[in-house]
Amino acid sequence: MVTALTFKNSAGNEFTVGAGRLKLISVEGLESPPSLLAVSAGPTIGGAINLSARNTARKIKVNALIDLRGLDEAQTDEARKAIYEALGDIDHDGIMEVSRAGRTRWIGARPSREPEFTGKAWNEEWQIIQAEFICPRPYFMDMTLVTVTVQFYEDMTELSEEGIEFNEDGREISMILFMGKRISTIENPGNVDAPVTIRFTGPIVNPYIRNQTIGETIRISRIIHEGEFIEIETMPGKREIHLCLDGVIQNGMHYLDLASRFWKLLPGENLIEIGDESPGEGSEASFEFYPHYREA
Repeated sequence: MVTALTFKNSAGNEFTVGAGRLKLISVEGLESPPSLLAVSAGPTIGGAINLSARNTARKIKVNALIDLRGLDEAQTDEARKAIYEALGDIDHDGIMEVSRAGRTRWIGARPSREPEFTGKAWNEEWQIIQAEFICPRPYFMDMTLVTVTVQFYEDMTELSEEGIEFNEDGREISMILFMGKRISTIENPGNVDAPVTIRFTGPIVNPYIRNQTIGETIRISRIIHEGEFIEIETMPGKREIHLCLDGVIQNGMHYLDLASRFWKLLPGENLIEIGDESPGEGSEASFEFYPHYREA
């Protein structure tokens, strides 16, 4: 059962159901996202037929009740205006957070249309509102951003996991540090593949990071000097490589080895290998990800 739903648009205006005067009646679209079955055939007359399922954009519908008891006409107009300010921007993405079953998860979303208010009789102290959202990336994400640092040095040992406070938006970062092993096991607690943001920090020569579980490697063909870093984003639709030189960020996509694949973490355990061509000092890489889920 959903206990609270909050949408914050790009301007910071919030629409919160389950607290204050907005009461949740029903919400649709929080379970597994819809799938589209794509059919393709080989190039010849007798070519094989291939079927592949793809998840499409998620749609979320919210029905809520506005409690107007104790409000005069001007105050009622202000309450409606606040809802319009939060849900009236259909051109930019915001963040939706959903709390249920003792957990909170978030997803990128934007209103697909302006909110609708039902007609209100003169003697009624409540009004129904209907809101609809579309989520281009269909998966919900954990509130915890997991940051992992993997270092390969002969004389170091593995350290344990620890959590620290992360004040922005009330979220927490879980930091894990692995040292002393070229291959480390990284756990993805989600139930779908999770894209990652990877950073190599100099000095390092032609670094690579390989997900042995799926057999895919990301390799950079460049010397990264001390004080520099290169960052790789594997999110579909947002795949980018940025190189930081003297504090200036520039495009680094041309340093990607052509045999590289933008891999993601599978649910469960992933064997991660790092390496480079530095003269014996070892390798270091860090990456971060939000665990992804099919449902809120």
